[in-house]
Amino acid sequence: MKPPKFILKTRLSVCLYFTINFCIGQTALVTEIKRINTPAVALAPLRFLASDELMGRGTLRPEINIAARYISEQFRALGLKEVPGISDYFQPFDIKMVTPSSMGLLSVSTTTYKLGDMLLELKGGDLAIDAPIVYLGYGTKADFDKADVKGKILVTEMGFSDSSSMQQAFGAIGEKEIMAKERGAMALVERYRQKLVPWMPLKAYLTKEIPTTDEGQVVPIFIVNDSTNLPSLVHDPSAKASISVTGTVIRNVPAKNVMAWLEGTDAALKDQFIVLSAHYDHLGVASHPKMEEGKMDSIYNGARDNAIGTTAVIDAAAYFVQHPPKRSVLFIAYTAEEIGEIGSKYFAAHPALPLHQLVYNLNIDNANYNDTTIVTVIGLGRTSADDDIKKACAAFGLTAMPDPAPDQNFFDRSDNTNLAVKGIPAPTFSLGIKQMDAEINKRYHQLSDEVGNFNLSYAMKYINSFILAAKYIADNRTQPFWVKGDKYEGAWKTLYNRK
Repeated sequence: MKPPKFILKTRLSVCLYFTINFCIGQTALVTEIKRINTPAVALAPLRFLASDELMGRGTLRPEINIAARYISEQFRALGLKEVPGISDYFQPFDIKMVTPSSMGLLSVSTTTYKLGDMLLELKGGDLAIDAPIVYLGYGTKADFDKADVKGKILVTEMGFSDSSSMQQAFGAIGEKEIMAKERGAMALVERYRQKLVPWMPLKAYLTKEIPTTDEGQVVPIFIVNDSTNLPSLVHDPSAKASISVTGTVIRNVPAKNVMAWLEGTDAALKDQFIVLSAHYDHLGVASHPKMEEGKMDSIYNGARDNAIGTTAVIDAAAYFVQHPPKRSVLFIAYTAEEIGEIGSKYFAAHPALPLHQLVYNLNIDNANYNDTTIVTVIGLGRTSADDDIKKACAAFGLTAMPDPAPDQNFFDRSDNTNLAVKGIPAPTFSLGIKQMDAEINKRYHQLSDEVGNFNLSYAMKYINSFILAAKYIADNRTQPFWVKGDKYEGAWKTLYNRK
């Protein structure tokens, strides 16, 4: 039976009332964001951070400290609070830089592999190990489950299958390392597979100084280039091996994340924090100048990657100090993303605030853009905040779109990952990428990533939609969550004590 006409009219009137009021409210927010963040003011951090004077903000260069000081003084000028235990808006730590030794051997039976020749060390430093050696195929969980690995040196094939890409193969090493450590293995030796990448470029990369985030006891990891002898040697149940390394060089480089916070206005929600983050480092200076777009250049200015992200975080702070949201907001500029997300890893391991109080992270990281009508949200469809993000983008004439290349696993390749693995919903808000193509690669990690060729009208829409999205999420009374079945849902339940 149909309801009476007067009921239908009443429902329609109520619906129309709320629709009109929402539109009026959203229009007022858009107008206020634009008033506070005029292009001249809002883009000033972009122009400074991506200037030649900062020499590409390389993590190991001295100019990175100028960038950090600039961000901290922006936070100070806005009147943001220092996080308890954090002085001068800096979270300082050391980056451990390791130069692998070339003095070392892996001996299996009568066969010896020399470090720096047919053997490369991924981690471990100086060591001396004598232990039984066992072959575990690809080192899957099933392979580990059917073997006793405690006190043994493990040999596995790189990757988890013949079809593993190089990226997948190195990702698999991390998973194998965890299983090896949990089960008491002495070392992990990965057998190089020719088709993944040529040996010489791999050797050149793994014998130069590299950063490490290892803390405490680690499982030493090696890559050996032997497609013939090694399998037969380790299939002997009584086989033993020895590994020795001496001469590893370690130096500590001071680094700092920059952070500040703003208290929320709602008594019931202000103990929860929305985290707005971006990395402020980039690639520094090229070892050799190159000709790009008609000029010799050697500075990786990193306007898109990721001065625009740091700028958006500063601009969001400028808006929120005048209009605090219901939840509190933690603003973070991470360092050392380009050399392994080290700043965000440090923060996740040493959080300046209890992790269970951080209920959402809207991170920014970028490569380039090839569609100025969209914002690409790496992680759209994975958290409950989708609607807030979509309506914020729409308010500035943009469309929020999901990851255009999920097979490349961009979600787990930026700073957002290190809070996501703890359970905190954490997508990345990126410039518009319709597809991964030559246009993206034209600027991504290139010397030509400069402010001069940035569409600044689009940059303003992008920044403003980020601010409005953060506003909607911070004011939403429902705590953000991962969608059911997401791989981080279990960690979310544990962190926030949800069943």
